[in-house]
Amino acid sequence: MAFVFCLTVSGQKPESFYYQALIRNEKGELVVSRPVSFRISILAGSASGLVVYSETMSESTNRDGLVSLIIGTGTDKTGYLVSIDWSADKYFLKIEADPAGGNTYTEMSITQLLNVAFESQKKSTKRSTEVVIEDEFLMTRKFIGSFVTYRHTGPETSDGPNIIWIKTSMDKTFGKLSAYGKSCNFTVGDNLYIRRIFYSPGDVSGYWIYQIENDSSLYYRLSEFQYDKKVYVETLFLQ
Repeated sequence: MAFVFCLTVSGQKPESFYYQALIRNEKGELVVSRPVSFRISILAGSASGLVVYSETMSESTNRDGLVSLIIGTGTDKTGYLVSIDWSADKYFLKIEADPAGGNTYTEMSITQLLNVAFESQKKSTKRSTEVVIEDEFLMTRKFIGSFVTYRHTGPETSDGPNIIWIKTSMDKTFGKLSAYGKSCNFTVGDNLYIRRIFYSPGDVSGYWIYQIENDSSLYYRLSEFQYDKKVYVETLFLQ
């Protein structure tokens, strides 16, 4: 199995938070569109510390082998997630999984949870802390090459849908990117990046918004799928 990236967003006393991973079996093959069993533990003090919370759950991977978990919503719970004082100690998230859907768990990852300052994009709600998993794959901006050209799906006078297909110098790696717009104002040679922004309209839940941008903060909102390879935009961060 392969750990890919994870992120949690919550209040200071969270009832749940989010985790994402790419699941492979013992042969290194992606586990696609199948239920996978997980045992989740939060350890205090160190990566081998005392278990202060644990649970089990089963979720299905998508067609790209990605699984999304809401930690705190499982079964067979030990301890209380909401009672953890995140500022009192170091905490680590341990994920074990059985890609066959049973209860023969194999350790998948252990990563540290951090407390950092956070302010919700919902103006009427402010939160003092956010719990984040520290990992090299936790990134919000990725270079995808310099701008080469683009193509539009239809006339600019059309009411929609207005999709532009953007080609970069790293087209062989990332393919063409599908974005919303009637035209594209990037200049040939512009460095382009994919940026993801975590949007949280409520107090706990939220989701990623993806955009393509240059160094001058000119950007276009990306569609859910990358155009020519027909993969989810979120998987481009793993390439």
